[in-house]
Amino acid sequence: MTAHTCHATGCDTPVPPRMFMCKRHWFRLPKHMRDDIWRVYRPGQEVTKDPSPEYLATARAAIRWLEAKEGVQGALKL
Repeated sequence: MTAHTCHATGCDTPVPPRMFMCKRHWFRLPKHMRDDIWRVYRPGQEVTKDPSPEYLATARAAIRWLEAKEGVQGALKL
């Protein structure tokens, strides 16, 4: 089984499965984006592997925002 890593493009930092990103990338996101992620997160979705469509859309938007901020592009890890 592979370790869960930060969802930021190009980041392989291991994080607990319930966490979306490593600390460095998480705090690069604007607070409203972090709040949005928590608003649509359902406890246990990392275990059942069934995040909601709202969570996935919110997560993708955050990843794309961070890609633009950091000037990187890549395949989504979601």
